[in-house]
Amino acid sequence: MWVYAANMFTLVRLLFLPVKVGIGASRVGAKAGYRTGRLFGYRRVALFAAGVGLGLMIAPMAGRETRRRIQERWINRNNGDANLAERVREELARAPRTWHLPQPEVEAVGACAILRGEVPHQSARADMERAAAAVAGVASVDNHLTVGRVSGTNGLG
Repeated sequence: MWVYAANMFTLVRLLFLPVKVGIGASRVGAKAGYRTGRLFGYRRVALFAAGVGLGLMIAPMAGRETRRRIQERWINRNNGDANLAERVREELARAPRTWHLPQPEVEAVGACAILRGEVPHQSARADMERAAAAVAGVASVDNHLTVGRVSGTNGLG
């Protein structure tokens, strides 16, 4: 009998758990709102809210347009093969372990960067591959670099 009552009590508690959580969250929210108002002053909070509302009303473009522009500029910019190859070239020319090395030809096919050329030693070949793989948008690197004596390596050969 006691086991049945305990299980029933647990079941009732589980049923009312979302209500209890909602009430607790609203108490925390009310406390935080009150404390924020006391800390910053109600006038400042009200003026800030009014400024945000005014800014949204006179925004130069709709939110949908803003999201589209952000997506084009930051998210979809990794899709272009030429753009990806250019970013890999920039990274190889700028990376501390590869800037002084002869720069390879870089081609991008999809999210794969293809490196072709000649490097002075095996560690340079590995450094070039690591630096190319670190570029955002590169899923794989086909390393077709050959190791050989290359001029213009600042005596590193």
